[in-house]
Amino acid sequence: MTATTEEELRLLAAKAGLGALPAAYQGELLSAYRHLEVMLARIAQDRPHGDEPAHVFNAATFARQG
Repeated sequence: MTATTEEELRLLAAKAGLGALPAAYQGELLSAYRHLEVMLARIAQDRPHGDEPAHVFNAATFARQG
């Protein structure tokens, strides 16, 4: 996954109604968005949509050891 460029983020921000975002905040938004991209990449994509967390969570796998 390639990181979002400043120009791509400006376009996304404009579509979200943040076109008038002050320049001082644009770098901050880019940094936050890149952290978001890392978190999104960690989400498993190999499950069907019907596998909601409540249906696949197994509490026994989190039992205390020792």
